[in-house]
Amino acid sequence: MTLTRRGVARLFLVATLGAAGFSTSVGSSVAADDPEAFVASIYERYENGGDGVPLDDAATIRALFEPRLAEMILADRDEAAAVGDVPKLDGDPFVDAQDFDITDLRIDVEDGTPDRAEAHVSFLNFGEPKRIDLRLEWLETGWRIRDIYWPEGSLRGLYTH
Repeated sequence: MTLTRRGVARLFLVATLGAAGFSTSVGSSVAADDPEAFVASIYERYENGGDGVPLDDAATIRALFEPRLAEMILADRDEAAAVGDVPKLDGDPFVDAQDFDITDLRIDVEDGTPDRAEAHVSFLNFGEPKRIDLRLEWLETGWRIRDIYWPEGSLRGLYTH
């Protein structure tokens, strides 16, 4: 097996995140107190050819999503794997695509109440304009995503309809 420079970098990132725990890098103590910093800590991983946020382990999912939504995502993955099927979330929810080349990123956050906020994220993906809305909820552990809205639906809607 030959690893490219990007492959080595990805392997290093996975090892680092696994050792340090994703919740310490996304949703760190600084980001946890500020909804805009929380969202920025997610989307900065997509810029400049970044690999995005892999949602392939329970710790990462729980660090980003509020508990009920996290459990829906994890249960669906387990059920799909048990029957050799693809989970309902078959793409990257943060960019509403499987492949991405993100440029012109903009994040605007509206503070609703002390424990709720909404982030409007816009960017170009392969030159095409995209807009994603994230509903955020403050928990004792910091900001978490309550739902993600795309033009054709929502993340929570994948599991409740």
